[in-house]
Amino acid sequence: MAFPESLPRVAVVGCGQWGQNLVRNFAKLRVLDAVVDAIPSRADKAAEQLRSQGYGNSVKARDWESVLADHSITAIVLATPAPQHADMAIAALDAGKHVFVEKPLALAVADGERIQDAARKARRLVMAGHSFQYHPAFVKLKALVDEGQLGRLRHIHSRRLGFGRIRHEEDVFWNLAPHDISMILALVGVGQYPTAIQAQGIGHLRPHTADVASADLTFANGLRAQILVSWMYPEKERKLIVVGEQAMAVFDDCEPWERKLRVFHHRVDWTTGFPEPLKGETKTVQVHMASEGGEPEPEALAYECSHFLDCIQSGTEPLTGLDEALPVIRVLSAVGEILRQGQKHATTSTTSTSASLSPVLLAGSISEGKATCTAVGEKAKIPIPIPIIDLAAQKSRIKDHLRGRLATVLDHMQFVMGPEVAELENRLCAYSGAASAVTCASGTDALTLALLALRVQRGDAVLVPAFTFVATVEPVVLLGAVPVFVDVDPDSLTIDPALVHAGVATAREAGLRPVGIIAVDLFGHPANYKALRLAAASAPTESLWIIADAAQSFGASVDGRRVGTLADITTTSFFPSKPLGCYGDGGAVFTDNPELAAILRSLRLHGRGAEKFDNVRVGLNSRLDTLQAAVLLCKLDILGDEIDCRQQVASLYTSILRSADIARPPVLRKGVISAWASYTIRTTDRDCLEARLKAHGVTSAIYYPRPIHKQPAYQAYPVANGSCAVAECACSEVLSIPMHPYLEESTQKHILAAMEPLTSI
Repeated sequence: MAFPESLPRVAVVGCGQWGQNLVRNFAKLRVLDAVVDAIPSRADKAAEQLRSQGYGNSVKARDWESVLADHSITAIVLATPAPQHADMAIAALDAGKHVFVEKPLALAVADGERIQDAARKARRLVMAGHSFQYHPAFVKLKALVDEGQLGRLRHIHSRRLGFGRIRHEEDVFWNLAPHDISMILALVGVGQYPTAIQAQGIGHLRPHTADVASADLTFANGLRAQILVSWMYPEKERKLIVVGEQAMAVFDDCEPWERKLRVFHHRVDWTTGFPEPLKGETKTVQVHMASEGGEPEPEALAYECSHFLDCIQSGTEPLTGLDEALPVIRVLSAVGEILRQGQKHATTSTTSTSASLSPVLLAGSISEGKATCTAVGEKAKIPIPIPIIDLAAQKSRIKDHLRGRLATVLDHMQFVMGPEVAELENRLCAYSGAASAVTCASGTDALTLALLALRVQRGDAVLVPAFTFVATVEPVVLLGAVPVFVDVDPDSLTIDPALVHAGVATAREAGLRPVGIIAVDLFGHPANYKALRLAAASAPTESLWIIADAAQSFGASVDGRRVGTLADITTTSFFPSKPLGCYGDGGAVFTDNPELAAILRSLRLHGRGAEKFDNVRVGLNSRLDTLQAAVLLCKLDILGDEIDCRQQVASLYTSILRSADIARPPVLRKGVISAWASYTIRTTDRDCLEARLKAHGVTSAIYYPRPIHKQPAYQAYPVANGSCAVAECACSEVLSIPMHPYLEESTQKHILAAMEPLTSI
């Protein structure tokens, strides 16, 4: 067989079961020059089979040393036992060969890094045999994910099960899971690695080697992935299930081509505040195209082998090169370390001839390739005291990403209005749907900037709810305008649209010009903007603008529209305890009006005009620090998942409290998805309930103990209809209990149990 000069010449080392597949495919590609095996007779047999299949006498059975010394051989393909991979790959690289290594690349991270160093030194490429990355069904699945057809990914589940071949060199996870980890990391996206891992292994056959294993991977963006592998399963199963917010996909390699990839247009709806499954149609995705003559499409391995040759010729990095393979090894190593730690908890039978490894569930984290793990007991321990929010749990989840972001800022040293600020503003627009997002130094400044942009001045009256934090009212007074306090709706405790006309009348009676409304999204629940717009439009005055004070509600939505687009201008706070919080103060203003956006950007920079020393209006110094923008970018990555987790926490609270007389759960309007900045109940026996919670180690808080119109600094300002009775009543009843995305169900039930005897868990 004559070799085209432009094609590499390949030697396949290892002629076992999988090695024979590689031999066959490289022979078909007409690049195979030699086969090598530690058992010479097996190499001879492989070469003879190729001759009988019409490949001539060009493929020779040779020994390892002669192949390394042969400068005409361009590349070596390793299908040897896994413990030999690292040393043989390095020897091949040192001999100037490109290397294809069957999975796993190595059995230790350090060995993978040794291969990487050798590849850099030799200037040769290394490719790992993660063949499912080249499978037409997976290629199509990844395209669907990348195109957003499944929506944001929430969960991935893979199953690789069968009976036999039982390995002696590695456990079942190292043997079977590399493909699954490779596919999961590809779907999650470049640079996304697990931040936490749980794993368990069962050794039916040998006490210190798992032949059934599972792992649970948690990623910084909130996605969870489960992997189950087994040598002890009666049927062959090769399945990857991907669950997105808009649809779900199943890649089943054991199905015929016409059913290998199916998409289920199912999703979960939260419109009512509770999860409701909505089933859609199921579609089979075409991934198979017959080649000429009706021959079946080549196997994934054929695409993989061709890709290896193409990369050698073009000098490009393989799809499953070292940048892809080393993260897979790191995950494998982390799981392996967790399983080894599990062996310390193992029990070995003394009454049977076979030993068993007790399944021990361990939790672990992965950072810089090192795994740490802790045995998880049957009953979770409840942290005491239980905090209202848990920033530490969130920090643990994002710490690696956070360190990288902060290090980047410290490297470029643009601490004021650095590139992260513009990136954050663009991301905030993309998340909220608003045309413009202008960041600033705090939520209070956001309101001040909004009022300045709307030209609020002395003699103006602004309608504000009586039940809110003082920061809602402060900027109105500081700008010389007058707040008119309006009572709140009895259910939502947000400003009551039915009282807008009364507020306008009260302002006029005081000789003021009513110009607008500040509606507060309380506890994460958006105010009733539809009713407010109708009330504002019909008020006996010139048009009233509406500002949404969304300090507590960023991430919430109404009828599918997210906060940031519900009012003329929306302001929010990035105070650390908010749904999207930084590690200090910060805020932002959202608007779809480009003229207002330009004014806001000027106002936050001392009223700046076209250049630094051109001041066209009186403004503020209110810029978001670049370091805080870096923090927020990390948190924005996981905000969607955290909002979903808050829904689940709220759903459990509400479902149990609905049947209890001790407290009333929050009430949401139809179509509202709350950001659940807090979970605030109402009770007429607050002091007793607060004491019971404290006795059980549960932190609680009162938001707010006194309405604003009763505060000493604001008692002189007008009150619509002369009374805010609902707000005053709410101040005597509200109590906020722990609410955050990392609240475990067992902790929630402990909190609810503290409300006994009327609450039954």
